[in-house]
Amino acid sequence: MKLDDMELFVQVVDQGSFTKAAEFCELPKSTVSRRIRDLEQSLKSRLLDRTTRSLHLTEVGEAFYHKVRLILAEVEETEKEIAQKQGDYSGKLTVYAPDSILDLCIDHVTQFCRDYPDISLILHCASQPQNLMTDKRFDLLLDIGTPADSSFIARPLAKLTFGYFASPEFLEKFGSPKTPDDLNKFDTIAMTAANSNITSWHFNQHELTLAPKCIVDSPSVIRSLAVAGQGICCLPTVLVAADLKSHKLIRLFNGEYEYKLTLYGIYHSRRFVPEKVKLLLDDVETLLQPRVDSIEGGVI
Repeated sequence: MKLDDMELFVQVVDQGSFTKAAEFCELPKSTVSRRIRDLEQSLKSRLLDRTTRSLHLTEVGEAFYHKVRLILAEVEETEKEIAQKQGDYSGKLTVYAPDSILDLCIDHVTQFCRDYPDISLILHCASQPQNLMTDKRFDLLLDIGTPADSSFIARPLAKLTFGYFASPEFLEKFGSPKTPDDLNKFDTIAMTAANSNITSWHFNQHELTLAPKCIVDSPSVIRSLAVAGQGICCLPTVLVAADLKSHKLIRLFNGEYEYKLTLYGIYHSRRFVPEKVKLLLDDVETLLQPRVDSIEGGVI
């Protein structure tokens, strides 16, 4: 039994004839007759008594008619509620992002909360590999590097410059690497392999394989370890800008091997994206790149 056939049956009763129902629904009369016949067949009951001049509900048909009206009204109300939730600016908005990226976006998030007080943000401040996100309930994932899962939709939001850094104390104690290959002689701090997008250290067309002393799943913790003199790190320049200005960290190789990766806003489907997700994406895309450029430019 199809919902469309139930709607057509109601129209036949309300219009009082197959001909008028066919005209109202812009269907051939033969199609209307066939679909009502199929409906009766699926119910194993006669719903209408038909003559050449009149149309009457059977006892079963009348009970079915009133029940269907209730069902259709409930369906219509449900559709309205879903459409409202899809288009309104209220409810929960679940976002996953590395803590360092959320820190970078905190002004935007704060303003977003002020502009849309009926939206409740649920922020998960952890690096989540995309292969572990497939079954998670989320509205938006912010992630750096080429998206690994093609089933998601990825929208580029900003480009971040990555560089190599170490503390003055570390360099004074162990010396400074002159070439990328020298890094194998030094303690290094790297992202956990679970976040495969930003584990590789890029040197032009060459990627260096290292055996890090520390493997961490948080860029902010990597920064703290580097400032504490625990090794050489590869991080976004925006994350260490304040440390570069205060000389807690030093840029290695005179910035020669810096490279850029894209920050993506990742969501489940291109179809029926909730308006509140579009709003947040638009805000981040509009505001973040100028912020990144300003911070990076301030430490050149």
